[in-house]
Amino acid sequence: MQNTNFKDFLVLIDGSSFIYRAYFAIPGYLSTKTGIPTKAIFGVTQMILKILRSWDPKYIVWFMDEAEPTFRHKVFKDYKATRPKMPDDLKIQIPYIKKIITALGIPIISAPGYEADDLIATFVATFNLPTIIVAGDRDLYSIINDKVVIYDPVRDKLMDKTEFLKRYQFPPEVFPEFRALTGDKSDNIPGVPGIGEKTAITLLSKFKNLENIYQNLNKLPVSLKLRENLSKYKEQVFQNISLLKLNLSAPLPSTELEFYKRKELDYQTLKSLFKELEFRKLLSDIEIPERKMEIPEILSSLPEEALKSERSFGIYPFQPQTGLFASLSLPEIFLAFSENKVCKIPFEKFKNLILEIFADSEKQIFIHDYKNFFKTTGFSLMKDEKVFDLKLSAYLLNPGLKKYELENILQDHADINIGSIKGTPEEKAGLKACGILIAGKKLFKKLEEEKLIDWLFKVEEPLSEVLVSMEKKGIKIDIDYVRELSQEYQKKIRETEEKLFEIAGYRFNPRSSQEIGRILFNKLKLPPVKKTPKSALPSTDAEVLEELAPLHPFVRLLLQYRSLYKLKSTYIDAFLKYASLKDHRIHTEFNQTGTATGRLSSQNPNLQNIPVKGEEGLAIRRAFISEDGYFLCSLDYSQIELRILAHFSQDENLKKAFEKGEDIHTYTACIIFGVPAEKVTPEMRRLSKTINFGIAYGMSAYGLSKEIKVGIKEAEAFIERYFARYPGIKEYIEKTKEFAKTHGYVKTLVGRKRYVPEILSPNKGVREFGERIAVNTPIQGSAADLIKTAMVVLYKEIKKQRLKAEILLQIHDELILEVSEDEITAVKKLATEIMEEPFSRAGLSVSLNVPIKVSFSYGKNWAECKE
Repeated sequence: MQNTNFKDFLVLIDGSSFIYRAYFAIPGYLSTKTGIPTKAIFGVTQMILKILRSWDPKYIVWFMDEAEPTFRHKVFKDYKATRPKMPDDLKIQIPYIKKIITALGIPIISAPGYEADDLIATFVATFNLPTIIVAGDRDLYSIINDKVVIYDPVRDKLMDKTEFLKRYQFPPEVFPEFRALTGDKSDNIPGVPGIGEKTAITLLSKFKNLENIYQNLNKLPVSLKLRENLSKYKEQVFQNISLLKLNLSAPLPSTELEFYKRKELDYQTLKSLFKELEFRKLLSDIEIPERKMEIPEILSSLPEEALKSERSFGIYPFQPQTGLFASLSLPEIFLAFSENKVCKIPFEKFKNLILEIFADSEKQIFIHDYKNFFKTTGFSLMKDEKVFDLKLSAYLLNPGLKKYELENILQDHADINIGSIKGTPEEKAGLKACGILIAGKKLFKKLEEEKLIDWLFKVEEPLSEVLVSMEKKGIKIDIDYVRELSQEYQKKIRETEEKLFEIAGYRFNPRSSQEIGRILFNKLKLPPVKKTPKSALPSTDAEVLEELAPLHPFVRLLLQYRSLYKLKSTYIDAFLKYASLKDHRIHTEFNQTGTATGRLSSQNPNLQNIPVKGEEGLAIRRAFISEDGYFLCSLDYSQIELRILAHFSQDENLKKAFEKGEDIHTYTACIIFGVPAEKVTPEMRRLSKTINFGIAYGMSAYGLSKEIKVGIKEAEAFIERYFARYPGIKEYIEKTKEFAKTHGYVKTLVGRKRYVPEILSPNKGVREFGERIAVNTPIQGSAADLIKTAMVVLYKEIKKQRLKAEILLQIHDELILEVSEDEITAVKKLATEIMEEPFSRAGLSVSLNVPIKVSFSYGKNWAECKE
């Protein structure tokens, strides 16, 4: 860094040039553990911090090019035409760089139709003050003067007027004429053939400018050929001038210098970004201060003045009881009404106070994990969109995190490290309430910026109450049937084990991959298909076994054993473990923040992956039964993900098939196999179903060949015929991948984002995985949006109409209700209507432009559900 004191200079940064220079200056590839490329971000941030530390400028501005064509493109259509396309891994870094620049207090300036150079030149002309321009190329040399210098941060070189005259021997304002003669390869501006920099310097130092050069063409100290070229290319040379001269009347956002004054650092944003980008050294370098949080003042009641004047409150339910009795007592509520003042209120008193708070339409309550609050207290806060859940909002802003615990959110969004603060449990509870208030305000603002406030208030938060209701009700199982099923499966497992032992010639552990590997590849001499990811040993995973199954009966038996063992341990035994001894109902726990797509997950036990296909799937589903006088009702979205694909892709043939009510898998089979609908066999339909879902989600020819057990060339032909029939799907897939590469995320129908850093990974396998995520998430995530909205609306309507029906389970695209025998017809009509138009019924301004269909069936157990 140059030692000259530039503290009182205006610092103007050619941001676009700066980014490219940083990207190419650092060798190799830098990325986070999650795959976000960081080379340019790191280079830019490091250099900017160096500038701020060394020069400490009062006024500093970052200038950027816009994507739109400039006036130069209108003059010369091939302007910059030979420049390579911006690398994909650089594209995704630009938004991060802009966020960091803004957080460092530096204003960012750009204008459609103008380059950063024009804006910088206009800025210099407007203010006429001592200025240092940070730029990596020569485009701005023409504005060097006694007050203006240019600094190249990569080379650590300064170009002032003295240095310029020494180098070029003509004044800086003539520099565009110099480049008009020599041309500029980087901008695809052609020069005069035969004239290089040395000749151009000689001519301009002697004749001062182009006008004089052309007036003295015959006197030029050059060869006859160069004179002929100068004459021949005269028009081009003067056109070059119009391209190379900087525009001094570009639009600036303000002509007041104070507008460009450097602002205070946004430590919180920098901390969040540097943590995400894994810039540990930079994080420590800028010495981000932790929020100085002390134990707040704890009062015994909310002051009347605070009730009237404060608009936002943070609440933290504190359970003073521990151990077995904790669940039997209601929590005390710590209510923060400022960043350092809180009141501790008994729960019953809080219930009355909340009504007073909610009486004012402007007031807002912040809470973390409303679902758990409602589950433990049974007290509903869902009124007029006044409650803001920090856990759900943090999830909506970034659904890819593993944890959304309060401590993590307070550290990330309020700079509060609860673990580092000493205090009693009650004092820490008060501190958490204050932290919830501080972090809540910031998260609210971010959610507003992402336009997800409506979604939080109208769907996600009300869904918390629906899920608590479902957990409380549970679903009944036939306990005697499940016990019999467990014994039956245990018998089958033992019989299969004995057959495996007989073939192997000795007893072994069928669940040990190493022992299985020795039998398959050493004893039976079967060919290894692939190695395990973490060792050189041959893999024995399901894909390998499927490929080896035709070669030996041992493998077929092993697949059968694994299937039986998984069904028994994952489902049958889990049902017996978690079923209530009192009512034989399973009360699974639903998680709203467990998946990156937005789907619900469940645990204790996991009921999201109940098998569907075959007799084994039916056997499991027979375990779920209704109470006497009730039926289990299934409401299942018909081919919803393909309908959403039709909406996103706007493929005319796919849309038409749904509009006509055709069976899409049969329809596709007709195309793929070239037969009329009446000749489509069940096997053809099964294959076309695999193709419909597989290709839509980016399955390769190799993957398809494995899935439907055909050769790769045959699979390629299937894919080719599929895309010929559905060209809109192919276009959608490519556009979606390109969008993810450019922006770093994809969005669902309601605007929920999922970040996809894997799509720019240099590792081919990781990159292809990212591409599949990018294509899959808008479809699968929008299906989740749809059914969650339907659950909220249906729950409200059931309550409103005082029906006895209750929602019990949600498994991907299916809802399971328990419905009184005398309400079947009414619930069928109500639930079907709601599920087919949930967004409009919830007051959301989104919709699908293809028809949605729901199939309704019912029975005494889940397997029996039929129309």
